[in-house]
Amino acid sequence: MNHISQLAVVHPDATIGDDVTVGPFCTIGAHVVIGDRTHLKSHVVVDGYTTLGSDCTIYPFTTLGIASQDLKHDPSSRTFTQIGDRCIIREFVSVHSGTEPESITSIGDDCALLAHAHVAHNCTVGNHVVMSHSATLGGHVDVGDYANIGGLAAVHQFCRIGQVSMVAGMARVVQDVLPFTIAEGFPAHMRVVNKVGLERAGFTGDEIKEIRRVFRTLFTRELRLEDALKTVAAEPDNSPNVQVMLDAITLSQRGLARPESATYEMNVS
Repeated sequence: MNHISQLAVVHPDATIGDDVTVGPFCTIGAHVVIGDRTHLKSHVVVDGYTTLGSDCTIYPFTTLGIASQDLKHDPSSRTFTQIGDRCIIREFVSVHSGTEPESITSIGDDCALLAHAHVAHNCTVGNHVVMSHSATLGGHVDVGDYANIGGLAAVHQFCRIGQVSMVAGMARVVQDVLPFTIAEGFPAHMRVVNKVGLERAGFTGDEIKEIRRVFRTLFTRELRLEDALKTVAAEPDNSPNVQVMLDAITLSQRGLARPESATYEMNVS
């Protein structure tokens, strides 16, 4: 049985799952789909072609599926927003729909977007991602599974935040963050392997040891990155985790947020 406040405005064409709670002053558009047991507390706006998964909790003054702020967006076109299951979306979060016709902004399962976080048009956010207070993603940003983006951090358009990486609070990210690492600074640079994050994500001690070894090989001053890539790729029995790191480097469009000299010393010693 659904629990929809008489003070909410739910379009009759919206698709509402079972045991959904819609609190007062919420607005649900005609093309919205809301999964089972999701709870919209109050003053939530869900609009556009938006799919919201099951068992989510949406806090007041959140806007989901609102039209892209990209000035190239054609208001007459159809764009999409997809949000997975078991997500927690706190106060004043905004998630915008895609820009180009038929394009998608997507957020995976089990994510936590804390107050005032912003996900811009055409972003792809993986599973188990945490965005802390006022963390901001520009358009077309790709965020891997289990990534953690600190409070007040800002990520430039088209950047990639690798899986199980961490962006420190107040960082300015203008280049890609390698999977399994921690980046911080203004602009952000990778510092070390995200050991705690890897442990929390279930990586074994041997897997973490291998990732740290590869990180040191890639970013020692004795080797150019191109030569370091060849060295790592030539090593026998590289695990899939190593391949993930190599692919992130070779496929990067904005370049890597490479470590600074102090970081080299810290990781080589």
